[in-house]
Amino acid sequence: MTFGYGLSVLILAVMVWSALWPRPTRGPHATPTFVLGTAALEIPFMLVWYLLLITWAAADNRELTAPVGIIAVGMASLTLLGLLRIIAQSVRAMSTLNASLDATLGLHRPHASGTHHLLRCLWAFIAPLRIPNPRVRRYRNLRYGPDGKDQLLDVYRGRNVTTGPVFLYFHPGGFHSGSKNRQAKLLLETLASHGWVCVSANYRLKVPFLVSLADAKRVIAWTRTEGSGYGADAGTIAIGGGSAGAQLATHCGVSPNHPEFQPDFEAADTSVSAVIGLYGYYGTVFGQEQSDPSEFTDRALPPCFIIHGDKDPMAPVAMAQRFAHTMRARDEGPVAYAELPGAGHNFDLFASLRHAAVTTAVLEFLGWLVENRPDRIARETL
Repeated sequence: MTFGYGLSVLILAVMVWSALWPRPTRGPHATPTFVLGTAALEIPFMLVWYLLLITWAAADNRELTAPVGIIAVGMASLTLLGLLRIIAQSVRAMSTLNASLDATLGLHRPHASGTHHLLRCLWAFIAPLRIPNPRVRRYRNLRYGPDGKDQLLDVYRGRNVTTGPVFLYFHPGGFHSGSKNRQAKLLLETLASHGWVCVSANYRLKVPFLVSLADAKRVIAWTRTEGSGYGADAGTIAIGGGSAGAQLATHCGVSPNHPEFQPDFEAADTSVSAVIGLYGYYGTVFGQEQSDPSEFTDRALPPCFIIHGDKDPMAPVAMAQRFAHTMRARDEGPVAYAELPGAGHNFDLFASLRHAAVTTAVLEFLGWLVENRPDRIARETL
């Protein structure tokens, strides 16, 4: 039992070390330390419960008085302090996001319900594994293109919602893995329960970047032509994603209606109202031309909200900083940038404290977008 306790504590210690001092992955590679660190960053409460439980069990068996047990208890104490530090950094995410939105949109922007945010945080405290929201209906595996499962999407809509603005989400995975079924469940279901019609889409992987980009644009086109059957109001289409999905989303935002990027549907309207980038990659994709979104400056920039972790080992924070600076220099749509303290990659994988904070902030940003949508302003001016 003492050996088993010591081994468990050692694994937890490595997880916490990997979270607090992450090693760069040097590309979209899920290294062992990356996987362990991501788990520690996003489910710290579960690890605290587990650490306390195994320590209590070892103490109850009077196995902590041996030299190995004493060393293990010391390591467990340091690990617990590390987990508490991770939790404290997670708590700071909301204030960081609020400061970014206040600075960009003004102090009188719409605020999401504090009660709903508290409930999301409470869920992260109890069990960060997401259970489907019974108030949200999910339409699965709708086809938006001819290429099998790689061109399928899901639609999330509140059961009491008949029509609403649209949020499109593209999953991460470094353009070689990932699925519409994994990430951002808390974000999608929360937006859907607040009147948004949310779409989470697959796109072709292990193909040239422009092929994946064409899929993303085809999802926008599908939303405009077919989305009304699921309650989508195409007057407002916000687009977002994580990592590679954020790269696709931002590229769609800065290159709307470019015919060379939407073969066979050149005349389709692929413009969007706003862009949300979560832990995104904003550079050239595997050296391929026309893949860097910062190169496109010939169209008006929609409002952007870029959210990144300051310890991201896979998509360096410096890249997000440069992209936000480049977009702000264009002096067009507002560009909000939030750098989450202690955060890494994949912070929308679990219903964690960070994911809850990001969900609330995105809900507020999109609420501001709806209040300031051009057609509404035009109606109020008449």
